[in-house]
Amino acid sequence: MFVPQFGLISAIALGQQTVVTFTANSDFTDGEVVSFRISSPSGTRELNNQQTRVISHTSNTITVDIDSQNYTPFINLGENSLVFPAMVVPVGSGIIPNFTPVTINIQDAFDNVPLN
Repeated sequence: MFVPQFGLISAIALGQQTVVTFTANSDFTDGEVVSFRISSPSGTRELNNQQTRVISHTSNTITVDIDSQNYTPFINLGENSLVFPAMVVPVGSGIIPNFTPVTINIQDAFDNVPLN
């Protein structure tokens, strides 16, 4: 079974590149294509439904090549808010940036999860 993972957003650092921090470790990888789901009360609504490629990641952050310098600030409403939580969802695999030879990313957030 393939299970698309998602990342609940705890913070967004706005800038020439946008850095998204998650509430827990994520499975996102460089080159993966992701999209944002952010409801109005969370701010940074300009990112909602934008699709982009991950250019770098750590265990609990991703950096995307979106210039968000003029976006509204993000407000962390918490996971228990009555509003739909802000999240990043996987859209698909992509080409790993700056990798030679050009390689398709197959280790993305669509994890092969055994049925237990």
